[in-house]
Amino acid sequence: MMRTSLTGLVGASRDLSVVSNNLANAKTVGFKRSVAQFTDVMASSASARPGTEAGHGALTNDIRRSTAQGSLSDTGSSLDLAILGGGLFAFQQPSAEGEADISYSRAGRLTMNAAGDVVDNSGAQLLGFGLVGTGTSAMVTDQPKPLNILSAVGGDATKIRSISVAPNGVINVTTNTGTLVPVGAVAVASFTNETALASAGSAKLKITEQSGPATYHQPTRDGMGDIKQGAVEEANVDISAEMLRMIQAQQAYNGNARALQTGSEMLRSAVETLTRG
Repeated sequence: MMRTSLTGLVGASRDLSVVSNNLANAKTVGFKRSVAQFTDVMASSASARPGTEAGHGALTNDIRRSTAQGSLSDTGSSLDLAILGGGLFAFQQPSAEGEADISYSRAGRLTMNAAGDVVDNSGAQLLGFGLVGTGTSAMVTDQPKPLNILSAVGGDATKIRSISVAPNGVINVTTNTGTLVPVGAVAVASFTNETALASAGSAKLKITEQSGPATYHQPTRDGMGDIKQGAVEEANVDISAEMLRMIQAQQAYNGNARALQTGSEMLRSAVETLTRG
């Protein structure tokens, strides 16, 4: 009994940790809630008839991330982007060793740095495709690279009147003379098993062996979602539902703690009885 209660205690503690993380990130742009999934530890005695031996508790089977769409919040900023549908933004964080560190996220709160790169709040560069000619549908088929706004205006930011981003991810700069100059197209990534991506903090995700490699697409193509300019995707956390889960996990924790204490007292009483005998 004590072992069973202990597994319940550990499981409830893990559930509380997951719920607490969801609540802590309820206001984090692009965050996706997680749910702890548990499995029964079945009795393993070969001599026992089915149904005559109790199970041995529960174990955490998986921490599964929800990919459900979060609500959109309008910001009015021309570089803030949200994905309506499938796909993840890809970001490149240059490292001191020279090898780029790639992460993925639904968080599209973006700005332009001094060099003209489109970056997130950590300074990681948004990846995208180059465009062929002046068409907005033609796309370079090589691997994505950092999108640079100033490359469209010869490095002179004063020439920019406005920046527009189409639903298919194509970024255009309108110059002071009214000329429309294409910059590139935002790249969105898909995975064989998106829920297996590893959390890297700040709503960022990293590739794992289980997730498979990233496949890059232009928005609206290959089943990917549309890009909405001037908006960001909020966390898909329902605070009321998470609070209910926290209460349930706390009750499970307290119940297993009491059962463990009762088992300990019974064992101590049995030892004392045997010792006196």
